[in-house]
Amino acid sequence: MIICRNCGVELEENANFCSLCGEPLLDSNGTELDYLIPGEYHQQVLSDYQKLTLKQRRKVFLEIVAMILFSGILISFTINLIGNHAVTWSKYVVTTGIVVFVNIVLISFLRRKLFIMFFLSFLSVASLIFFLDVFSGHNGWITRLGVPLLLGAYVIVLAFILVERRAKQKGLNIIAYSLIASGLLCVCIDGVISIYATDYIIVGWSLTVLVSIFPIAVILLYVHHRLKKVTDLKRFFHI
Repeated sequence: MIICRNCGVELEENANFCSLCGEPLLDSNGTELDYLIPGEYHQQVLSDYQKLTLKQRRKVFLEIVAMILFSGILISFTINLIGNHAVTWSKYVVTTGIVVFVNIVLISFLRRKLFIMFFLSFLSVASLIFFLDVFSGHNGWITRLGVPLLLGAYVIVLAFILVERRAKQKGLNIIAYSLIASGLLCVCIDGVISIYATDYIIVGWSLTVLVSIFPIAVILLYVHHRLKKVTDLKRFFHI
């Protein structure tokens, strides 16, 4: 038997690591055992980015995103202006790029203030839809199609995030919730489009999707409930 010089635990003669503290041996078979200096072996070499605080990392991320987005916007605007001698298609790129950047900023700094983040994000995307409607000749689809679809999508996604955050254990139940949210989103899309096209709520294919998804979600929730009580997967699946 040999003794660990780091914590004093007795070890087997052929041990490569201490069974208590995990200190490795450089030569476990030699008469004079060389140990690594405690702490040096486990010291992690951090990169410059890993040394930054969370706020500093967000700032670096936003600066990189801003450079990429606004470079693309500037290039698109310049090409459009030189090629067409007017601003035509580039206004779609400029407007979309600005709204994407606004939403990235909201997610980066307001992720804990969920309702404020969703409200501001909804306003920014609704503004995008409004400008796209204006650019396309003001066809009026924004009020009857764009905003209802956007509102339904935001409400469903917000409900999913709230349910996901309240879940004490996350596993198969999150997949089940996402499936249900996807089915409800299909029903919302189908219903809003039918109102826009026929002035009546007619849901067809979306109900098929929802009915197909619901049994799978129920099975996943049942399996998740059982797994909370039976931690051994072999016992649960009778392997």
